[in-house]
Amino acid sequence: DVLFCVHEVRYKDYAAYAAENPGADGSWKGQSTDGFIPANRTGDHPVIRVSWDDAQAFCAWLSKKEGRRYRRPTDREWSVAVGIGQQETWQSGITPATVSRNPGEFPWGSAWPPPKGAGNYSDESRHAKAAGENMTWLEGYDDAFPTTAPVMSFEPNEAGLYDLGGNVWEWVEDWYDHAKKDRVSRGGSWRDNERGNLLSSIRHRRTPDDRLNHYGFRVILAPDGEAIVPVDTSSPALSSPAFDPQQIPDFR
Repeated sequence: DVLFCVHEVRYKDYAAYAAENPGADGSWKGQSTDGFIPANRTGDHPVIRVSWDDAQAFCAWLSKKEGRRYRRPTDREWSVAVGIGQQETWQSGITPATVSRNPGEFPWGSAWPPPKGAGNYSDESRHAKAAGENMTWLEGYDDAFPTTAPVMSFEPNEAGLYDLGGNVWEWVEDWYDHAKKDRVSRGGSWRDNERGNLLSSIRHRRTPDDRLNHYGFRVILAPDGEAIVPVDTSSPALSSPAFDPQQIPDFR
């Protein structure tokens, strides 16, 4: 079993890492998107424009700093956290590209379109303030955040985790398929409004060096003595819901 951080890695968390690692790529510093710059609690927004490789370096830094092993969740662990772990059948040779997927389950349930407060997606506020070229949005849905939102702005899921749907796509540990060229991301983002991209089971694939304005990550605390990434995913619920927000290791 593993412990998930309840929220995505924040801008201020990554800033602490970058301050101690001056050679880190600086793309993360830019929070402006389509002419819109978040002005509310900017340090609490999820860090964006970080690659899979950047997230790997952050986890290595945090592990050394805290003396415990931190990493991103695996694809299977992420599915358990979002509530669909028992719906997926993993056997030898199965990858995130080929695992069975539920076409009707969202982080908020099975209703479509998403109900009010479901999460931070491409919405009326984005259309009004950060439209960009050829953007699409959920007409009639307004989450009040044109781009990213401060973490924990919406209700948590049953496991006590925030933003597993929307805000930013979250890098996970896995390769997408046996070709081992692309890494997996989960969860959808503030740029997404199409039904398929909001499913709990959706996976996207990107090269490990991609840095995008709707991509971030979260960390988990690995079990003591973990060699690579063993995890018990047989249970439909996590052994512990998450870190208590006040007990998250002090990144500040």
